[in-house]
Amino acid sequence: MSMMRGVILPGNQQVELREVPVPEPGPGQVLVRMQASGLCGSDLRAIYYQHTGAGAERYQGCIAGHEPAGQVEAVGSGVRSVRPGDRVVVYHIAGCGHCWDCRGGWMINCSSPERAAYG
Repeated sequence: MSMMRGVILPGNQQVELREVPVPEPGPGQVLVRMQASGLCGSDLRAIYYQHTGAGAERYQGCIAGHEPAGQVEAVGSGVRSVRPGDRVVVYHIAGCGHCWDCRGGWMINCSSPERAAYG
């Protein structure tokens, strides 16, 4: 099994570097070899304040860095818009794709229950 390093935010003002298995992309998914990732305000809250595993920071124990840039390493079935080797920036919000805000490119403002954020 291939391994990679990941930064985990366990809370309590801690940051841990761990070796974790490299995931396999599923249908419609892409595996990105991260080359850079910013720290977001939600990451900072998770490190210093509200990291309880509930609410906005319920992604406790996940690998941090939901605003990455890197290179496509592998693609799952059905992926046609990118291929291994492509350089990409990952937007951390998935909107419904149908509302006014999503159609205007403002998925972050989507108010649909389908809206999701990557942790």
